[in-house]
Amino acid sequence: MPMTRSFFSTIAAALLLGGSITGCAPQPSAPLTAPLDLPNQWRRDLGTTEDRAMQPDSWWQALGSPTLNRLQESARAHHPDIQAVTARLAQAQARLNMAASPLWPALELDASHQRAQRSGTTSKGSIVQTSQVALRASYELDYRGRNQALTDKASSELESSRLEQEIVTWSLTSELASAYVRLLTLKARRTTLQHSRMTADRILEITTHKVSVGHLSPLDEIRQKNNVTAIAAQQANLEMLHDQAEHALALLSTQPLTRIQEITDALDQLHIPAIAPGVPATLLTRRPDIRQAEADLAAARADLRAARAALFPTIQLTAQRGYASSDLSTLLSPTALFWNLSSSLVASLFDHGKTQGATELAEAKQQAAVAAYQKTIRAALKDVEDNLSALHWLADQERAQQTSLATARESLRLVEARHQAGANDFISVLEAQRTLLQIQDELPQLRQARLNAAIGLFKALGGQI
Repeated sequence: MPMTRSFFSTIAAALLLGGSITGCAPQPSAPLTAPLDLPNQWRRDLGTTEDRAMQPDSWWQALGSPTLNRLQESARAHHPDIQAVTARLAQAQARLNMAASPLWPALELDASHQRAQRSGTTSKGSIVQTSQVALRASYELDYRGRNQALTDKASSELESSRLEQEIVTWSLTSELASAYVRLLTLKARRTTLQHSRMTADRILEITTHKVSVGHLSPLDEIRQKNNVTAIAAQQANLEMLHDQAEHALALLSTQPLTRIQEITDALDQLHIPAIAPGVPATLLTRRPDIRQAEADLAAARADLRAARAALFPTIQLTAQRGYASSDLSTLLSPTALFWNLSSSLVASLFDHGKTQGATELAEAKQQAAVAAYQKTIRAALKDVEDNLSALHWLADQERAQQTSLATARESLRLVEARHQAGANDFISVLEAQRTLLQIQDELPQLRQARLNAAIGLFKALGGQI
């Protein structure tokens, strides 16, 4: 009983000491978050405000390409970036398990046996054997919540790692979709250039014949040859870009290059779906990078709580029960039983500002996390507005370019006819050819830009439409 009273007296003294230090410890500061001025609606909304959400893991299906769907499935299953982030998630889970362990009592089993002979004797009776078996339990009173704060921090870091996995997948699917669109765009441009090359070769044959009979100047033939050569150089450049696009798509999709080379899809087969982005506030729950910033902020706050709790003393409670004997044969006898209870108080009186510096460091980290969170939200808003604007204006631009294409084709037909009749010089034909080629080459690039804007908007909205 005297020992038990002493045990609880020690705990009481420790708690009183902790209470006396409270007045000297820094008090929790006011919340560092500042209210964000979110707009009530987007500046340019392409759809209704009805929230028609598609699952984030299948948004690319809205483009209407079975080939792209298969490539996405392969990338999500085998890409090294996803495998690496999955391993980091397992590490975060292990850190949480380790951080939570101090919240529970620790048990230790200690067993020892010693056999010794007294100095100067050789008889059997002079040999001393000592054996001991003990079960020791210890527990740290978390009366200031430091261990719980460290556990909360690890839990927030685990959530951040889980969201990192989602972010990697989110970014990979968007990048893969853009790479697929780029490959189809280059295929379309190659086809267009092949047709232009055939037209240029045909005009060169006609020009060569007319020069031979004296109807045109040799300078006209040289000009058309230069035009054919320029188209050939452009073809070589597109072939190089096409090969590089195939390599990039193979790398992203984790598919063999031969599989990528077998793709025969056309750019005009892809759909540009109608998108209803909803209201700006939905980004806070949609985008994984925003939710990860929230998790990082929660981890920073938990770290600050742990740093502040470290300013207070720690109380360690231990209990031990076991058997001890000078001879192994009597180890389990009742007389060999021993037990003890103890408590310890550890407080840092002067550490040259180390503990206080840890608190100030945690406060600065929290302020940085708040700033990063606000920046992430503002960047997300900008992403949505940029892509909404791009979808709107690129659609107008593509329609205007389609009209220009029809006009350019008719212009080339009329100029060729007038040249045959001798009403136009050959320079007019060359200019009409270049104009038509330029418009034909720009059209698939405009289509690519619209598709990329749709992909970018899907990503900006957290992979939902």
